Amino acid sequence: MTPALLRSRPGTDPTRDELTTQWALAARDGDAHAFEQFVRATRRDVWRFVAHLSGDLHGADDLTQETYLRALTALPGFAARSSARTWLLAIARR
Repeated sequence: MTPALLRSRPGTDPTRDELTTQWALAARDGDAHAFEQFVRATRRDVWRFVAHLSGDLHGADDLTQETYLRALTALPGFAARSSARTWLLAIARR
């Protein structure tokens, strides 16, 4: 992980959403390790969200995987206008 991914503003620790967004931006720029960290940081949230929306606990794993496949395809267009978590859950909602 690069030092830039460990900080957001001088003198502060990055929040979870800021760090997740930094990982998404690094992944967008081709950092495979950052994409792995992004998935690890968000997979529980995505799984809970799709399980709630679908009402299908057994299908939530497949829906989560589909969400990440769609996110990977959409990642080049991610511009961090919102947090990466918000962006990812919007993909999951669709």
